[in-house]
Amino acid sequence: MKIKVLGISASPRKGNSLFLLNTAVKSALKENPKYSESEIYTFIGKKMSPCLHCNVCKIKGECIIEDDFQDLQNKWISADIIIYSVPVYHMGIPGQLKCFIDRLGQSTIQKYKKEGGYGNPKFLKVIGVISQGMHLFSGQEHATTELINHALIMGSLPVTGDLWESYIGALGWTENRGEKDSINLLQNEGSFDVHSTINACKTIGKRCMQMAIILRSGLKAEREELSQDPAFEFIYKKLDLGDV
Repeated sequence: MKIKVLGISASPRKGNSLFLLNTAVKSALKENPKYSESEIYTFIGKKMSPCLHCNVCKIKGECIIEDDFQDLQNKWISADIIIYSVPVYHMGIPGQLKCFIDRLGQSTIQKYKKEGGYGNPKFLKVIGVISQGMHLFSGQEHATTELINHALIMGSLPVTGDLWESYIGALGWTENRGEKDSINLLQNEGSFDVHSTINACKTIGKRCMQMAIILRSGLKAEREELSQDPAFEFIYKKLDLGDV
């Protein structure tokens, strides 16, 4: 069973977020080329409506709103590693992604939660975060922290790259430039800050893959004990079936 890497570019355009995401995903695959595969998902042209708090998902385990959410939800469930790459909007994550994770949390937890009121399922995704904005201090840490919190809520493992370039994720800026390919242009011009961000993306990809390998080995080694805990039902079914 291969380790599946899902890269999610939360930008509505093809540009800096996708460029940095491709860098991280390529680094992850390089760490385990024979036993891994990847898919890139972008929000370009996608529709993600906000949660209505209608509570239908608490009954049916499915979101009642039909748009592009279901497709990405299925990809999220199937993945072992998820790397988010986001542009900073209003010092936070883009609204489209916020709509997705709001609905993901509600419906997915309800869908796989054990009947009888046990704690949330351990989805155990390995999650890395990349964020970039136009200005130096424009909310990159806020956006990254929000996605780290999302990882924790979803019973998953946030992973960062290597110091000093990556404390909580790969954070960058376009040095006040607004072109869609500013990061690539700045890289070609020899920007020190962009070089550091790209290095952070590479180490995030590498460490995410390493953690996924460690996690899978640990789950197999401790199966007898952990499989008795209903919170681990999802992840062991996924390992057995190759998907859920």
